[in-house]
Amino acid sequence: MEAVEYQAKVEALAEDILTDKQLAIDYDRKRQENREALRSLREQSQKSKPNSVLATTTVNMGDFFIQLPLPKARKMMEEAQAELDKAIDDVRQRLKAKVKLLGELEGDEKLVTVAKAMDLKSVSGQDLYGISR
Repeated sequence: MEAVEYQAKVEALAEDILTDKQLAIDYDRKRQENREALRSLREQSQKSKPNSVLATTTVNMGDFFIQLPLPKARKMMEEAQAELDKAIDDVRQRLKAKVKLLGELEGDEKLVTVAKAMDLKSVSGQDLYGISR
């Protein structure tokens, strides 16, 4: 591989890594906003009559506001939260692979070792429960 091509490939990969890092940060901010909104909806639900279908809230949907029943708004926010969690996990997985590739391209053993360590999977509660049985 020619030196110029090699440098261009490394720089493009580094730029992709920075872009994905920023995307993860943006998703995380949105997730935090959703978390705050869910908390507010839970507080509203507790203040309203139990199991009241008549309780509504106003939700911002892009350029306009919609009045929705509290349970439906809460369900929508929970679904959006799950989608954001999945998107963040996807970005993080892509980042791990790109960092590992960058380390291999640059011949940086330390970066490759760190990337491999980042690839470890945590033990879930279900796994721990299965181990204890």
